[in-house]
Amino acid sequence: MKKVFDFLNLFLVKTILLIQFIKYRILKRNFSKDNLEILKHKLNFYSHNLKKRKILKVTNEYNNEKNFNENIFKVDINKFTGFDGYYTFNGPAPLFKSAIQICKNPNLNVNESFLYEFYKDFQPQNYGELYNLNVKNSLYHLSSELQFKPWVNTFVDTKKIRKAIFGPSGFKEVEHRLIRLKNIFKNVIEFGYAPSEKDIIKGYILRSKDDYRFLITSGHHRVAVLKAINYLHPEKFNKVTVSFEETRSNLKYIDQENVDNWPAVYSKYCSRKDALELFSKFFNV
Repeated sequence: MKKVFDFLNLFLVKTILLIQFIKYRILKRNFSKDNLEILKHKLNFYSHNLKKRKILKVTNEYNNEKNFNENIFKVDINKFTGFDGYYTFNGPAPLFKSAIQICKNPNLNVNESFLYEFYKDFQPQNYGELYNLNVKNSLYHLSSELQFKPWVNTFVDTKKIRKAIFGPSGFKEVEHRLIRLKNIFKNVIEFGYAPSEKDIIKGYILRSKDDYRFLITSGHHRVAVLKAINYLHPEKFNKVTVSFEETRSNLKYIDQENVDNWPAVYSKYCSRKDALELFSKFFNV
């Protein structure tokens, strides 16, 4: 009976992936977290790739070196920072706290989750409210919907709207994230954390004097679950295997010492002081 169920599950997953390929790749429609996308995650489609996967053997660990030549390596579980800031896993920590809830109750309802309340209560209108910036910071009134990092961008592109982890947002947005957290927790318990060279937590390193953070470009939900398991079982996942991002970004290291050469500072779009204040929000809440 289980084999029949697995076959039907895989058939549905492949059908959904085909439909989405036609919809988004061929017809070029905007991605949507619609009922089909929700169903795909309810079917735990990632699990099909994990059953025969061999865990990467990685021994190299990053420890804030300036010269580090490895592409795949381990980082301390406490050194992660979210793409939108340190708050993702610390302080308010919406993904992290929701992952802890799921570890304790895998059947957690959406409207009982910390993430649901966070989306409802935290709806910043600008960077000042999102990052608690000094009101005199020139980036204070920048819309929270826009993506801007002074070490990446020369100026703000008002055409690029992001979907970050805060409200306002619809029910499906929260449901989608919770299903992903539940699936990852289930998969880690069954298969362990089993990254491959293509399917791995990705990002780049931010260096600040004697400290560093690994800024995630892909893998926020995986990190949230691993941190939750580590929080409840401190002997597990103290070090996590990651790799540098090569698709969404070609960055590897961003050093505070080079602030004057950051694109937005060099172009005088913002001052070094304002850029560094935003940079600090990826190290602390």
